[in-house]
Amino acid sequence: MRAIIWGSIGFTLPALLGSQIAQPDQRHLLFIGDGSLQLTVQELSTLLQQRLTPIIFLINNRGYTIERLILGESSAYNDVNEWDYAKLPSVLDKGNHALSFIVDDIPSLHQALQAAEDPNRNKAIFIEIRFAPLDAPPQLAHFAKRFADYDYGNCGPRNLNH
Repeated sequence: MRAIIWGSIGFTLPALLGSQIAQPDQRHLLFIGDGSLQLTVQELSTLLQQRLTPIIFLINNRGYTIERLILGESSAYNDVNEWDYAKLPSVLDKGNHALSFIVDDIPSLHQALQAAEDPNRNKAIFIEIRFAPLDAPPQLAHFAKRFADYDYGNCGPRNLNH
């Protein structure tokens, strides 16, 4: 099953929790945006409490990129409060059951991925990857434009300044 790209904000972290509980011996991967994480972050606490070991890639682009592309690049309501995301595992679980990384360049990405590759590691891996607010795959930009045109037409918020 493949969901529409970033079409279910807030769904993936609880889904990861459920899939990890169903298959705790398997390593699951999650790619989640910062806005989505902020909607359901308490599930990270439960993942850690249950000693589950997913690899979570947090895409930190300081807000709702899909909404920026649909409803306006500079609309303040698409911003989210900046959290110290890499500290969340230690804040939500004092048991030190996760390793956290901040990625803002290629060497730090390699370091995080190397830690995640260790099959003997019995900890969750939390990798915050920092992006610019409008850094998005071309497919997402295309989808957002088509969605905005369909939903709002020429009078849509993204066209008001043009």
